[in-house]
Amino acid sequence: MDFSAALERVHDHIENDRVENAVMACLRVARASKDFLFAAIFLRELYPSKNEIARALFTETRHLNDEAKKFIFERSLERFLELHTIEGVDPDTSKAEGDRANVLMAAAGEIESEIKRWQDTLADLVPPPGLSQYDMAEFTASAMEQKGIVRTRLAGLHTIKARLKTRCLNYALEIERQLEAGRQHDNFLHSVQGEVHNYFKGRSDDVVQKLIKASQLATSKDGEDCALVLTEVRRAMKAAADLFWPVTSEDPVTCADGQQRKLGDQQYLNRLQEFMRVKLRNSSARDLLMAELDHLDVFFRRLNDLASKGVHAEVTVAEARQGLVSLYFFLSNVIRHLVSAEPQTA
Repeated sequence: MDFSAALERVHDHIENDRVENAVMACLRVARASKDFLFAAIFLRELYPSKNEIARALFTETRHLNDEAKKFIFERSLERFLELHTIEGVDPDTSKAEGDRANVLMAAAGEIESEIKRWQDTLADLVPPPGLSQYDMAEFTASAMEQKGIVRTRLAGLHTIKARLKTRCLNYALEIERQLEAGRQHDNFLHSVQGEVHNYFKGRSDDVVQKLIKASQLATSKDGEDCALVLTEVRRAMKAAADLFWPVTSEDPVTCADGQQRKLGDQQYLNRLQEFMRVKLRNSSARDLLMAELDHLDVFFRRLNDLASKGVHAEVTVAEARQGLVSLYFFLSNVIRHLVSAEPQTA
């Protein structure tokens, strides 16, 4: 969906006083962006009937758990009541003030026709010709009361219309802010990705190729592709370890912290940790980078346990992307400290 074009249509509908069109356009945006709460809010404006909204929300939220469904149903009802609560719309003066209905039920598509109907009713409240003085007085008194009721109803409809336009406008502006923030976020992620690729180009093209392949697979929602993303991420980490701390022996060695560890071909996480202990020995950021690597270690060990049980399909898209993004940020942080420590050449 072209969100920018859709939001332009929302603004156009608002500026041209097309309330129903604005609500429907906002509903399309909410559905496309998987904003289930606001999809329910705008659905209620189109279908105020409880049965209709229940059917519509069932379709919208059938994949959510019961708690999420309850939250969306109740919160959307609260927002509907906030917008449609109009004091004084119940003409029954025989009721106590607190017992009068104060919710004006009007669907977005019915507001204009309701306004026209009540305006016509108001215009019809004129005395017919030929009334006696007594009948004229009685008609006038009755008409004044009816006109008051009609004007209250009209004022309520105009209030709801104005509130709906404001809700649509605020929603469009909020989505525009989210899109702008998303573009800035995408630019930031692209800059991190470019920084990592540029560093490894010429140093280890193998790392770059594995990261690119993982990025391509990450666009898929297939379970097997998600497992392959993590496989490529692990291979990229190993290739980075091969560059930073190549294998020198398969036997245990004494590391910089005095501990005995294997730094063989398959112990690439150990080699990355030893690289940071030695290369970033005097860096204040070393502990943070070690924590990042430990987090990656725990994350991948958990997914390795899944893989060893032959349940690749259990690896979700979110987990696959988390592993890839985490590796990019880890390598970016390592590179930043390595580059700042390198002497500048003329």
